[in-house]
Amino acid sequence: MKRAVGLLAAAALLWGIVPPRAYAGAWEDTGLWLPNGVSLVNNDKAQLDVYGRAQMMGTGEIVPDPKAAHQRVYLFLNEARTGIKGRYEDYFKYDVQMDWGGESINGSNTDMSLLDMVADVPVRALGDNAIVKIGQFRVPYSREGLTDTGYMDYTDRSIASFMSFQGRDYGLALMDNWGNFTGTFGTFSGGGRNVPQRYLPEQIGVPEMVARFGYNDGADVDIYHVMGTDRNLKRNTKAFYIDGIYMGDTRIGHSTALGVHTVDDNLLINSNYNPYLKWGDNTATSGGLCSALTCERGSIFFLGTDGVVRHRIDDTHSAEVEYEGNWGGYQNRFGVLHMASGRVQGDYQSGPFEIGLRGAVLSMGDASGFLATSGPGATGYATKVNQSGTSTYYYNEQMGQPIWEITPSVTWHISPQHNMKIVAALPIFLDAPLWIDNADGTYVFTDPTPSGGTLMSTDQGSVLETAGNNTVRRTIPEARMTFQFQF
Repeated sequence: MKRAVGLLAAAALLWGIVPPRAYAGAWEDTGLWLPNGVSLVNNDKAQLDVYGRAQMMGTGEIVPDPKAAHQRVYLFLNEARTGIKGRYEDYFKYDVQMDWGGESINGSNTDMSLLDMVADVPVRALGDNAIVKIGQFRVPYSREGLTDTGYMDYTDRSIASFMSFQGRDYGLALMDNWGNFTGTFGTFSGGGRNVPQRYLPEQIGVPEMVARFGYNDGADVDIYHVMGTDRNLKRNTKAFYIDGIYMGDTRIGHSTALGVHTVDDNLLINSNYNPYLKWGDNTATSGGLCSALTCERGSIFFLGTDGVVRHRIDDTHSAEVEYEGNWGGYQNRFGVLHMASGRVQGDYQSGPFEIGLRGAVLSMGDASGFLATSGPGATGYATKVNQSGTSTYYYNEQMGQPIWEITPSVTWHISPQHNMKIVAALPIFLDAPLWIDNADGTYVFTDPTPSGGTLMSTDQGSVLETAGNNTVRRTIPEARMTFQFQF
């Protein structure tokens, strides 16, 4: 799976063309990315900061449930993270971040709990501001996906991120800026973060290629470090971007690169919502998932645009507006699936308080509700014969209808910045899908999970293939509150 890194491996040799000390001044020192951390070492040779964050989140929701109470209350340790960041002379900057709390769901990719392990190396041969990033870090796509969760206006990302979220991966990227214009191009494994070493047979496709370009006059630290709220706004700023992803899947061992993606999923790489992802040469007749040398390789793409405008009113008042739109698709010889999402939000700051309002929409293709050959089980389903004409598959007729979100929020900054704050939000989901298990009760599609996917990433099939269960659409009001401290 590491074949993706090879396409930019030659770029990594560029910093060997000139002795590293010649890179002094190759980047403007804007601090070490986001403004958090306690400095332990800071001299001419090296700098080392340590940082951390914890978020306690409480959630209440009203859900029609035939087996349990309609009112629910949850409490989670939403995030618990520590990290170090710094520089070593003029050779590189680095960032290492681990997560320890409830966002780590047991799985083959998540047990190591590593979020970031990345070095930024200046490449003077390509320009004064050119940087090569190498390691494991955020895939540069989607403003909301790139926004650090410690600097958000809300308790969670929107439902739009279910479709567009890319999370972290390991690879190599080149970043540069030309005045206020900036861009990055990178290649990644496509299998997600924390993939263990497995030397398996491969049939190589096209590695995950990601590009993001735009204009930034100070709204963002850089393309990879984005804040949802600027608490120290000195002047009016703005940033606008376009971005895209393309990947031709690689068959590897008993699956594919996209097929083994178990963390930071989006809906297009979730086999419960993309029925074609794990179909293969033998599954058209057997009805099972693909196995070694049978997985059908498909291709996936994302296209998006996003931006932010920040307006300073005075020392204690400001206003911000963000927008984002994304379209993506997956196809192989069995079928084609498209999804789209959008988000717009505004924020007004007055002293230690912020008032925000967010609207979002998620639209999935009709085929995103496919199940296996067992079924139809739950009501709300119809049948569809697959391309071979030998097996019958069942799908949720309602999944193609848009899902809407309206979320007002209020934030109280107990400390001047984001170090200690309380965020209260009231998300209202219109036409949200509910999976009603006749034995256990109701599951809500829009409930968030740490990896940016959906609650039903493992439950939808088992719930809806069983006779006596049901699927419906409802308006679901929720109340969420987060207490955060970070240093």
